[in-house]
Amino acid sequence: MPKWERRDVVVRTNATGHELTAPVFLARGRQERPLAYVQANVHGGELQGNAAILALFELLEKEPLRGSVVLVPRVNPVSANQQVGDYVAGVYDFLSGTNFNRGYLYLTGPSRSASAACYVDVDSFATAHQSSSVGEIREDFRESLRAALDAIDEETRTWGADARLEFALAIQRMAVDADLVLDLHTGDRAPRYLYSPEGSVAAARAFGFPFVLEVPARFGGALDEASFVPWQDLADAFRRLGRNDVPRLVDGYTVELGSMNAFSLDAGREDARRIASALRHFGVLDGEPEEPPVRITACSAADYRSMHAPVGGLVDLAVEPGTRVKAGDVVVRLVDPSRCRALPPRAADAVVEVRAPEDGVVLLFHAFSSVPKGARLFSMMTRTRAL
Repeated sequence: MPKWERRDVVVRTNATGHELTAPVFLARGRQERPLAYVQANVHGGELQGNAAILALFELLEKEPLRGSVVLVPRVNPVSANQQVGDYVAGVYDFLSGTNFNRGYLYLTGPSRSASAACYVDVDSFATAHQSSSVGEIREDFRESLRAALDAIDEETRTWGADARLEFALAIQRMAVDADLVLDLHTGDRAPRYLYSPEGSVAAARAFGFPFVLEVPARFGGALDEASFVPWQDLADAFRRLGRNDVPRLVDGYTVELGSMNAFSLDAGREDARRIASALRHFGVLDGEPEEPPVRITACSAADYRSMHAPVGGLVDLAVEPGTRVKAGDVVVRLVDPSRCRALPPRAADAVVEVRAPEDGVVLLFHAFSSVPKGARLFSMMTRTRAL
């Protein structure tokens, strides 16, 4: 049975001095590592990850836990409380205007400070550790990342930390010790799918989600990238020195659990099963991962393309999220009764058909059924392959 601990982490202090906190649950198994960090609900309307974590609480009481797991449901009380009427507007921070999942720190990239070119210089680190064991490299590099976060925190003591930085530091301090980072999200209207680092075929199959978007090791501000890209940078630095035995030692994934503003405890149990399968792949749980229950379709994140609405209107879906289409197939009908100018009015005049530009899988639709011209209407996987 795992040993459980709970603490609360402050992610923001509001104008009246109240601390907004996230609950953090730590389950310790037979050994400290591998350590997995799993968070949910960084965007206010993306709820299903909480159901998965609740199911993981129960699952971890039954499954042999080899390593340790940090579980953080409701990680962002700021976004969860950005409610306007009946709508939770929790993707962008009302205070800073930034996407809550695009403001993390690139700890091996350009520094915000004039005192350093970057926070952790991977080439200097690799040169200094040319003869070190992989275990020593892992521990020393993780300590360098922690030290970078400490240095950033220290820099804020003079001028203060803006809201984006305060949030990033709180989350990254929790995630920096992990060997595996899972950030649980949902799409607008979408099936279950996975953002996976390029080349992680076995791990992606262990999750068993039907669709996989493969992410290159380039930083764009998201937590999965903030977690794995520095370690890929480190592996590349050793490779430049002729040492090929230092792999990427940390992985990060964004796990998309269906559609936003949907929540199901029953579905959460199946989501937890898929996550547990991945935890087995990484050695956090004992046992072997399950075989994928479905055919897995993958494409590069660069081939995940969005269609923008050519006109405004009401959205009538011609296909469901996760549907394979051919170029020219009708995907959406945009309906606007004001387009009926002839009398007597004809319903057909109100309709504009939007067709798939290429073969692929229509993965995600805009969250709302009324869109202006230029809004992202749907996103689709192109140049797909079986994983």
